[in-house]
Amino acid sequence: MHNDQVLKIELAIKDNVLKTYSFTQDIVEIGRIPTADIFIDNTGISRQHTRIERSIGGPYIVKDMGSTNGTFVNDLQINEAALKNNDVINLSKFSLRVTIEAGDQSKNNSSGVSPDDFDGTTVLSAEQLAQLRAGIENNQPSDSGRKPPGASAQSGSSSEDSGLSLSQLILWGGVILAVIVIGFFIFK
Repeated sequence: MHNDQVLKIELAIKDNVLKTYSFTQDIVEIGRIPTADIFIDNTGISRQHTRIERSIGGPYIVKDMGSTNGTFVNDLQINEAALKNNDVINLSKFSLRVTIEAGDQSKNNSSGVSPDDFDGTTVLSAEQLAQLRAGIENNQPSDSGRKPPGASAQSGSSSEDSGLSLSQLILWGGVILAVIVIGFFIFK
């Protein structure tokens, strides 16, 4: 999913900054497990302590993952909370200052949603959806007998009389054939 924001996290112990991270991904794992995005090797930190997630167009959400010592945002213990710029997440004796910055704005998109946000799902604007619906309605035969554009000029065909298309007839034929074959093997 494409993220238009950069999540910066400054990991510190007391007032000593240990490391600064920058993330554009939508999920950031924090914990003592070495595969965590922010790995904190300390027994006061659970293996999967905290997760920061961002939904499409939504805020970042910090979630405690059932940690032993809890997750605190601005000194309040939370199970789940929305993050704002300059919030401080406390995990045991560690603090993580969160800064949310605007990302690359070179991909100007008036809707605020990019097709990249949907991982293979085609996203249509309201106008595109209306055009698609109008196109579908125009291609549906009406009760007046008007054929859709490009329809065959043949008359009296069985698919036209029954209201079924050729592909529907083939599908039903396949289903009936499958039932006959299965019945043959069952009652053999």
